[in-house]
Amino acid sequence: GVVCVVAILASAHAKLALTPPMGWMSWEIFRCEIDCTTHPNSCINDKLYESTVDAMVEGGYLAAGYDTIHTDDCWERKHPPRDPSTNRLVANETRFPNGMKAVADYTHSKGMKFGLYTAESPTTCGGYPASATHEELDAETFASWNIDYLKVDGCGPVEYYAKGYPIMGAALIRQSRDIVYSCSWPAYLGSNETTKPFQQMIDIGCNLWRNYADIQCHWPSLMGIIDHWGDYGEYIKQFAGPGHWNDPDMLLIGNDCITDDEARTQMAMWSIFAAPLIMGNDARNITAGGREILLNEMAIEVNQDTMGEQGLRLSPKGQSEVWARNLSNGDVAVGLYNKAGSSGQLNQTCPNWDTSNGGYFEACGGGSGNDKCVSGMPLDQLLLACCEDPTCVGISYNEADGTSCLKNNADCGWIEDSAYMYFKKTDPTPEPKPLSMTVNFADVGLGNSVEVVDIWQKKSLGVFQGSFSQDVPSHGTSFLRLKAQ
Repeated sequence: GVVCVVAILASAHAKLALTPPMGWMSWEIFRCEIDCTTHPNSCINDKLYESTVDAMVEGGYLAAGYDTIHTDDCWERKHPPRDPSTNRLVANETRFPNGMKAVADYTHSKGMKFGLYTAESPTTCGGYPASATHEELDAETFASWNIDYLKVDGCGPVEYYAKGYPIMGAALIRQSRDIVYSCSWPAYLGSNETTKPFQQMIDIGCNLWRNYADIQCHWPSLMGIIDHWGDYGEYIKQFAGPGHWNDPDMLLIGNDCITDDEARTQMAMWSIFAAPLIMGNDARNITAGGREILLNEMAIEVNQDTMGEQGLRLSPKGQSEVWARNLSNGDVAVGLYNKAGSSGQLNQTCPNWDTSNGGYFEACGGGSGNDKCVSGMPLDQLLLACCEDPTCVGISYNEADGTSCLKNNADCGWIEDSAYMYFKKTDPTPEPKPLSMTVNFADVGLGNSVEVVDIWQKKSLGVFQGSFSQDVPSHGTSFLRLKAQ
């Protein structure tokens, strides 16, 4: 009986999300802003979602495939948490005066789909009513509001998830409309992907799942998620495919918190990952560079490839990496990722340092005056790290035991200590240089003669023999489609 039910669930939901979901979600930029008096254009209310629907349609994003508008936390009424007579969840009456069905209806009237948010816990992460022990009633309620997608967060006792997520999956299957099921379960089970019950999540009908930490609007967060996908790619790849996807979280593209090169890296990597493309920006005010990247039809074509095979990091983890994904027609998508700052050697970047022996200049602000303190890092690497960091003004260096601190100020006086030297940076942090990177065709399973299509330039670069090299900017990714000849 149980096996049969599981098979029915998996097959019923497997027809949904046959390619990675695409759309827009409010959380990254708008969070849980509920003060609509002070922030009338950026609070969580019906006007935010309806104006975003308009922007998605008018901006060409719906036509490009970004077809779903997703609410996140904080749409519910808190007091009382449920309708006293029906026990159903209720939208906040001030911010959603016509209820969530009205927002869904508006979204549908413009040709888009509507996604809602809840959690497998007594309350959401923002402290609003959630669905633990009410899964069947809530699934019925959400279906009556004509939703198309449900993100189910954690936010509570982890022990409940193994019970709650299957109940919600079964409840969604029983509704009269198709509802894509996004499960955040594995994001709350730590960072070791090999210990997570992915096959069970597929069996209970999860169409995608958040694996790891929430993305934040800055480069280190984005870089860390890419590293995580590289570290665990071989393992998590086996669970990805049509109807069930690993989800590294929202796209930062279109915000000014990352550069256009960093945005291209995210678009390339998320496409190689076969990851959902769910924008976390203000769709009404997307940067010009971000718009071009988000609407790049060649990148989207890689992401949405119907075979649904997740790509991998082929080279060792490092400052520059080669990634690749096999595509349904035999082509291979390749990302040449320049994680590092510069390809220049130290003497080409910051050649001049004022050195002082017998002590160092102390930073004001205690520990906060140090960018970072390390031990055992060779001096040339320390100098390069300080050189490439525009906030670093100098280094205290103990040659005997290898301890050193990169300092963001040197304003609190000279400290005499015979074990130390001080290196004062006199050259400005240089502009990072591009790095020449190469893909060997044999490494991605292709023959000697290969046509190279540049996805960012949207054109063929010609046929090459054996390998292809291209200069890649700092934090950028060359995105290529390789075609065997």
